[in-house]
Amino acid sequence: MTNYRPDARTLVMLRREAEEARMSRMAHNARWVNRAAVVFCVVLALDWALPLQQFPDEPILERRPVSIGATLSNPQMAYRILTPHTSFRLHTRQAFRVQDAHTVTVWRTPLLQVVRLVKAPTVAAGREPFSPYGGGVYNSAVAAFPVMLLLVASLGLLLPFSAETRLNTSVVSGLLWLVTLAVMLLF
Repeated sequence: MTNYRPDARTLVMLRREAEEARMSRMAHNARWVNRAAVVFCVVLALDWALPLQQFPDEPILERRPVSIGATLSNPQMAYRILTPHTSFRLHTRQAFRVQDAHTVTVWRTPLLQVVRLVKAPTVAAGREPFSPYGGGVYNSAVAAFPVMLLLVASLGLLLPFSAETRLNTSVVSGLLWLVTLAVMLLF
């Protein structure tokens, strides 16, 4: 009775097949990241496109200073403004627009309730609607992150890539998703 010993080529092929099968399982399991990212981007797009909710004559309940500075050498302050239906921040450069106001008109998005515009008609500088501090992914250059997220996630779902590339698109989608969420929560 002779023992079968596979040659080096057979071992390499067996390892490669096992690695491809493992990668295929991982890519299949990670595909939910791309699906969820596409749904998230569609919700963001709908929130941006739907008509804004308007809250006229909202009484200002609270004005609290908050720090928005990223470095100790350049400390920056903002004011967190609280009304019955909304909460938003104004940079100190914008605070004069609502300084003496007791009420403001606020426009926010319908789904995620992001404040997009503010107006303080009783203050001369606040009579025209203006964007509050930040604006997250709606009013700034960081709007590119959800666009990139949608592109990468859609490509990962639609194109017939190899398992490794599908897994890589899921990883990139996950990272872009984290950055987009951080921008939405922090700015």
